[in-house]
Amino acid sequence: MKTSVGLPQEDVAFVDEYAARVDAESRSAVRHAAIEPPRQAQLVQEYTEAFAEWEASGDAALWGRTSGDGITDEAW
Repeated sequence: MKTSVGLPQEDVAFVDEYAARVDAESRSAVRHAAIEPPRQAQLVQEYTEAFAEWEASGDAALWGRTSGDGITDEAW
């Protein structure tokens, strides 16, 4: 999807300089790369919350009792 982004001139200059330094394909590629760290941080937070919820639910204890039931990764 195409979108427009308004940036101050000094930010545009930085994006252009950065794109040249890292051999980015475009300004859009630089902006896309800039979005990735907060996206990853959000995923870490969501996984942390999900695992905490799972631990608190008691399912983790149930899984711990059944996960060592003798089944291995070997082909049957």
